[in-house]
Amino acid sequence: MKSIHLYLKRSELFQQKASSIQLKIPLAIAVYFALWLIGFGIGRFFTYAIFNALALDTNTNETLAFKKLIVCGTQIALFFLWVKFVEKRPVNSIGFQAKNPFRHYITGFVLGFGTISIVTLILFATGMITIQYESQASSYVILKLAIMAFGWMIQSASEEIAIRGWMIPRLEQQSSPLTAVFITAILFGILHLFSAGVTALSFLNLILSGVFFAGYAIKDGNIWGVCGLHFAWNFALGNIYGLPVSGFADNGIRLFQTQQIGSVVYTGGDFGPEGGLITTIVLLLAIAILTIRRRKEWFISNML
Repeated sequence: MKSIHLYLKRSELFQQKASSIQLKIPLAIAVYFALWLIGFGIGRFFTYAIFNALALDTNTNETLAFKKLIVCGTQIALFFLWVKFVEKRPVNSIGFQAKNPFRHYITGFVLGFGTISIVTLILFATGMITIQYESQASSYVILKLAIMAFGWMIQSASEEIAIRGWMIPRLEQQSSPLTAVFITAILFGILHLFSAGVTALSFLNLILSGVFFAGYAIKDGNIWGVCGLHFAWNFALGNIYGLPVSGFADNGIRLFQTQQIGSVVYTGGDFGPEGGLITTIVLLLAIAILTIRRRKEWFISNML
């Protein structure tokens, strides 16, 4: 086990420039929640202030994306400020180091889109959901989808920067890579506990998602790929397939109108497919594939 930890520590994700302060695990978790909640509160305040001042409709595609931009952008800014001025290290040290970030992002996007598409297609093939093309989405559909996509890009980046970019390396300094992964996976699940339709299975799936996302970030050595993966997952689920994303059903324009007609054990009910057994199986397979690949690389590295 020790040799596996040492191998995982070779990931560039853990080779961050040293911080000017050291945080024990409980304090690191407290700082994470403080920055996240303060950013959320400030972002919501600015959102309501701007929307009220401009008398904007809060349910259009543009304003839904604008909400994500302000709230999640504020959270990102707070983490960047903390790293820059409190920890006194470069912002790009929290997982942004990559020789070809665009390639990592696109690869992650394809993986995320493909993974959630597999879940959706299995649900469709087994008669758990019905899918119809949304004819009302035909007017300016590309532009509207692009606007929603931009909102999801910022939203997914905010979670990846905070959890996989900042927190996992922080916790690893006080424990081990695997301990950091499991702690952050549980925290990732806790973040979504107040969403609609939460069940024990949806909480388990969120933890598995956290493990999968963390494993992918460690494999890449940066968070560019996992940002693309997370973005594609949410965007495809909410705006392509028209299904709830972690309990949120109102995600703006959708390319397809999807109706859940099967058991909530498989469809996830109000929480969406992320709360269903099909997603559990797909995530376990994805984690197994990542683990097998890493074990193979670890075995080869120890043989050389």
